[in-house]
Amino acid sequence: KYEPRWLEEPVIADDIAGYAELNAMNIVPISGGEHEFSVMGCADLINRRAVSVLQYDTNRVGGITAAQKINAIAEAAQIPVIPHAGQMHNYHLTMANTNCMISEYFPVFDVEVGNELFYYIFEGDPEAVDGYLQLDDDLPGLGITITDKHLKHFEIIE
Repeated sequence: KYEPRWLEEPVIADDIAGYAELNAMNIVPISGGEHEFSVMGCADLINRRAVSVLQYDTNRVGGITAAQKINAIAEAAQIPVIPHAGQMHNYHLTMANTNCMISEYFPVFDVEVGNELFYYIFEGDPEAVDGYLQLDDDLPGLGITITDKHLKHFEIIE
């Protein structure tokens, strides 16, 4: 028997009523939010009890400050948050908020699946060891640096 932790984005992102209807059935926790583009959009998902797990995309909702506002709203509503996608800024958000219990983690592979641009531009993302990530407190900022080592693989068109 399977016991999924959640079902991610089971309906089109704009169908908030559909999310709420599925979530109210209590068959499996419903997650979503990675296609919301604002604090207010995520607040709508929370206020309508459309998701049991919120998975906003930090890059889409307006960055770390907006994400922190969303985390506060979600925490007040007792809805856990798992930021969409890996990436260092999301790891910091997870570690800074009690309602962010885990992070998504995508190891870097040679095969391109569409989410690699972040890894081509920045260096310093931690690698998971035994299912855990450790952030280095001694590094400034997010702990990543801009790199041009993959620049030769891209054609820049002006």
